[in-house]
Amino acid sequence: MIFNVSFSSIQKSFSSVVKFCRYPLILVLCLLFSQSCQFGVSPTLLAKDGVLDVRNFEFSENTVNLIGKWEFYWNEFVDPNASAPTNRSFMQVGVPWFSQPNEDGEDYPSFGYATYKLTILVPENVKNKEPYAILVPVLHSAYKLYANGSLISENGKIGKNIDSHKPSFHTKIVPLLNVNEKVDLVFHISNYSHKFSGIHGIIRFGKLQNIIQVWNDYHSASCIIMIFMGLLSIYHALVYVINRSEKNALRMSFVYLGILILSATLTETRILFNFLSDDYCIPLFRFSRLGFVSVLYFGGSVLLNLAQMRIFKKMLVLLKVYALTFLMVSLLTPVRHLALISYYFEFFSAIFVILGLFSVSLALYFQRKESKLYFFSLFLAVIGGVIDIILISNPNFGFRPMGLISLYFFIIPQTLGVTLGLVRVYKRSESISKELYKRKEALEKKVKARTTELEKANRWKANFVSLISHDLRSPLNSVNQILDVIDYSFSETTVEEKKKFLEICKTGVTQSLKMLEQLLDVSRFDAFGTKLIQTKFSVNELLNEIIESVEPLATLKGIRIQKDTPIEAEIIADRTLIGEVFKNILTNSIKYSYLNSEVWVAVSYKGKWLSVEIRDRGLGMSDEQIHKLTGEENIKSTPGTAGERGTGLGLQLCMNILEAHFGKLRIKSVLGVGSSFEISLSKSTKSVLLVDDSGNFRSDLAEVMRRNQWIVIEAGNGEEALSHLTRITPSLIITDLQMPGMNGISLIHEWEGKRKQNQKIPIILISSDAPLSGGNSFLEEEGLETIVTAYLSKMYKAEDLCQQIEMMLV
Repeated sequence: MIFNVSFSSIQKSFSSVVKFCRYPLILVLCLLFSQSCQFGVSPTLLAKDGVLDVRNFEFSENTVNLIGKWEFYWNEFVDPNASAPTNRSFMQVGVPWFSQPNEDGEDYPSFGYATYKLTILVPENVKNKEPYAILVPVLHSAYKLYANGSLISENGKIGKNIDSHKPSFHTKIVPLLNVNEKVDLVFHISNYSHKFSGIHGIIRFGKLQNIIQVWNDYHSASCIIMIFMGLLSIYHALVYVINRSEKNALRMSFVYLGILILSATLTETRILFNFLSDDYCIPLFRFSRLGFVSVLYFGGSVLLNLAQMRIFKKMLVLLKVYALTFLMVSLLTPVRHLALISYYFEFFSAIFVILGLFSVSLALYFQRKESKLYFFSLFLAVIGGVIDIILISNPNFGFRPMGLISLYFFIIPQTLGVTLGLVRVYKRSESISKELYKRKEALEKKVKARTTELEKANRWKANFVSLISHDLRSPLNSVNQILDVIDYSFSETTVEEKKKFLEICKTGVTQSLKMLEQLLDVSRFDAFGTKLIQTKFSVNELLNEIIESVEPLATLKGIRIQKDTPIEAEIIADRTLIGEVFKNILTNSIKYSYLNSEVWVAVSYKGKWLSVEIRDRGLGMSDEQIHKLTGEENIKSTPGTAGERGTGLGLQLCMNILEAHFGKLRIKSVLGVGSSFEISLSKSTKSVLLVDDSGNFRSDLAEVMRRNQWIVIEAGNGEEALSHLTRITPSLIITDLQMPGMNGISLIHEWEGKRKQNQKIPIILISSDAPLSGGNSFLEEEGLETIVTAYLSKMYKAEDLCQQIEMMLV
C-alpha cells in the first residue's frame, strides 16, 4: 500500500515536471532530430584567387568544401587545356552568380553561361592509395566538368542560348584518377531554366570512400525523412477519420504530404531527379511546386484559423486564390519564365508566414486552444528559416543550411499537439459517453416503471387462465371419473375398493392443490418476465415427485411409467419451472399414449448437456404438427386417447422456460407409433450472480455469459442478491456500483459479514463511472483491494466484458 502511494506521488510529480518543461523538451527533441539530419559543420578552407591549398589537410576521415573565390569567365566557355585568359575575374561559389556584382558594379543576370575554374593543391599521391573524388550537388543548370584538361562528367546539355540548353538536376559523385600534386577543375555552366544559377551549392572534395559515405548519409537521411513524413500524413488522416471534428489533422496530413514531395525533390539528394532521366527534369520541377503549394495553403489554413477572427477568414480566401494561382503558374508557365515567376511567388509567400505568425500571436493573447504550442513551433520554424538565409548567403561559415529541418521545427510540435488533442477528445468522449449512459439508465427506469404494470397484466391475462385449466383439468378429471365409477356401482363396490378409490381421489385433490401452488410460482415466469429463482437440486428427486403427481392419471389408463436413471444428476436451475416442464411433457405423454402401454423416463449425460428423455407409445405426430406445436401461432389442442382435452399452450410454455435456461427441447415422433421428447439442460456448475438495476444491461450481459456456459442468476438490487445468496453459492458475483437502496459496496460488505469462512467468492465490481483501464486506485480508496477482484467499466461491449471476466478467473 505504501509502495503504491509513493509510486503515485512520484508519477504525479513527474507529470507536473513534464507539463512545466514541455516546450523546452520539444525544442530539445527538434534539435536532436536536426542532428540526425546531418546539420553540422565541415572543415573549411577558402580558395583564394582560384587556388585552394589542401596539402596539409587530413583526408583520412574528412572532406573539404570547395568554397571561396574561383576564377570566373562570364559568357565564355574557356578551353580547359589552354592558358588562362587575361580577362579573368573571381566569383564567390556557394551563392548564385546573380547575387554578386561584376567589376563594373552591375549584377549578373540569372540566365546565361560562364566558366568556373579552380586549382586544388593536394598532397603528393602515394601509390595504391585511395583515389580522390568530388561530390557535385544540384546546380539547377547544365554543366561539363573537366579535371586536368579531361572531360570527366557531363550533366544535361550546355548551350549559349535557351534552344541549345537542356537542364539536369542530378547529383553526381565524380572520381578523380591519377591525381598528383594538383587538380585543375573547370566547369562550363549554362543556365536558362532556374532563378538560382552557377555554382550555388557546396561541392565536396575528398577521398572516394569518404565522399561515398557522405552521399550515403544524405541519401539515408532523405529516405528516413520521406518515410517519416508519409507515416505522419497517414497518421493525421486516420486521426481525422476517427474524429471528424479534428479538421486541423486533415490539413496537417496534406502539409506532411507536401513536405514528402519537397523531400523527394528539393533535399540535397534530389531522390526523384536522380531516379529519372533528364527528360523528366522540368515535370519534376513543376511537381515540386505542388508540394510547396500544399504546404503553403494547408499550413497557412491551420495558422490563420487559430485566431478565430473575421479578418483572418478573409485572409484565408486570399490565400486560397494565391495558392491556386501559384499552382496554375507552376503547371502551365513556359520553361523560360517558370523559374523566375516561381521564385517571386515563393518570395512573396513570406507574407502569409508573417500573417500566420501574427494570427498565432493574437491567438496566444486571447488564450485560444493550442495557441502556445503553435506559437512556439512557428517561432522555431521562422528562426530556422532566418538561419538558412544567413547560411546560404555566407557559405564561408562552413555550416550546411538546415533546409526542410526548419519545417520540422514546426511539424513535430504539431504532431504532438494533434496527438494530445486526440487523447483529450478520447477522454472527453469517454466522459460524455458515461453521462449519456447514466441518462439512458435513468430514462430506461422511468419507461420501465410506466410500462411494467401493463406488461405484467397482459401476460397474466393471456396465459394464467389457460395454465390453470391445462394443469388442473387432468387430475381433477381423474378424480371426477373415479367418483363417477363409485356413484354408478356404489352398492356393488366392496369396502376395500371404496377405500382405495377414496385414497386415489384424496391423492388427486392433494396433488391438485400442490399443482395450484406450483402454478402460482409458474405465474412469475409470465407476469414478471424471465425471473428465475435458481438453486442447485437433484434431477432424480424432482422426477420422482413429478411421476408421483401424475401416477393417478396413468393408473386410470393402465399406463406404466418406467424410469431409467442410472446417474445422480444435479443442476443449477429454477426447480419449480423445470418441474413444470417435466410434468407438462410427462402428462402429455400419458394423455396421448394408448391404454395399457408404457411411458419411459431416462436420464443421461451427453457432452456438456444433461439429457432427460420421455418416450411414449401413442398417437404420435406428423412433421407438420410438430412444426405447429413449436411455432408461435395459436393452435387447437388434439384430444387424447381417452378423449382428454387441452389448451395447446403447454408445450410452448415448456419451450419458453427452457429458452430462459438456455436449454433445448428436441421432438421426434412417428404417427401411430409414439413420440420422444428430449430435454437438454446445461450440466455446468459455473454460476454467476449478476446484480444490476439496469434491466437492459443485465439481460445483455446475462445472455452472453449463458452462451459461454455460465449459469446466470439475476438480481435487480442488493437486497434481492442477498436473498439469492441464502439459497445458492455462485462461482462469481458481478455487481453494479450504483443501485437504489443497497448499492454495490454495501452489498459486498453485507456479504462479507454474513458469508461462512469457506464461502470465498470472487467479486467483480462494475460501473459506468469506472475508467476503461486502471481502476485499482478506486478499490484502494474504498479498502476493497483484497475483497474485489476487479473494477470494470460498463462501457465495454457485453462480449468484451465477458471475455475480460473469464480471463481474470483463469
